[in-house]
Amino acid sequence: MTRDDDGAKVTRFETAMKQLIDRIADDRYVLAVVQVGSLSPETIWHRESLGLWIIEADGVSRRMPSDGNSERIFRILVENDINIHAEVIPRSRFKQMVEGASRTAFSCNFFAERRIVYSKDASIESWFKKANSVATKDQERELLTFSTWTIHATRHARKRLEIKGDLELAAQEILGAAHSVAHTEIIRQGRVWEQDVIYRAMEIDPALFQTIYLDVLAKRKNRRVLATALDAIDGYLEAHYKAHLKPLLAYLKKQNRVVPLSEMSDHFAFSQLHPWHLESACEWLEQKSVLQKHSAPFKLTKRSLERVEEPAYFLDG
Repeated sequence: MTRDDDGAKVTRFETAMKQLIDRIADDRYVLAVVQVGSLSPETIWHRESLGLWIIEADGVSRRMPSDGNSERIFRILVENDINIHAEVIPRSRFKQMVEGASRTAFSCNFFAERRIVYSKDASIESWFKKANSVATKDQERELLTFSTWTIHATRHARKRLEIKGDLELAAQEILGAAHSVAHTEIIRQGRVWEQDVIYRAMEIDPALFQTIYLDVLAKRKNRRVLATALDAIDGYLEAHYKAHLKPLLAYLKKQNRVVPLSEMSDHFAFSQLHPWHLESACEWLEQKSVLQKHSAPFKLTKRSLERVEEPAYFLDG
């Protein structure tokens, strides 16, 4: 794509945005529009749609059968032949998003800039300005999420490699883990990066990504290359786990008791952290002698008299 093509595409997207704003400017129930992802020649080339939040007045949400029971409402619009992926958010819910104690629903997006492109409500602009910044909790939560994903992927890769002897699928798992590590490196920098994450991470730590990404891609699949990559990822995790898994470790330290996995999962339920990834992280920490593994009784139904056992973990010291 030439510079002229880049410019034409950016112009199309900008025109689509303006046309949409012109359409809704007279709609008394639409209060603000937030653009998710910047429009520039460096970022627009791979986009086929615009991402927006449309903030509306309370009590006017139009729900459709396809929305199901989810609180979140998504709509696909079109302007100037550009599809627009919009989340429609009531004003009161938006306020909760930005003012929540942990800002779970409005954590910093480290991979897409956000800005208000239309507003008729000064309060929304003020809330957004305060919340749309990198907060320590945002960074810690995102590091935890991606690190648990990395641990989960590497555990499966080792099984593929050492038990099944499946080099191809093991390599796929390792490449997935490498991309997760790349996202982790961007988050560690504490700045928004909208372009290809893997290339930026390779600039930050070329030696690591040579081993866990480029060698796995370029060299003939063999056990030595894949095992070396897995060892490098494990070394990376071990070097940084105290910082990257800090919310989990801090929670277990505060509890100072054996904590069932289900209770732990409930605590992190609003952090985009999957229970099976949390399990993998706890198992990895147990292998490193950071956690002790126990079991705890668990009722399968609310009326069950009999109990089964579930994993439970204790942070020793």
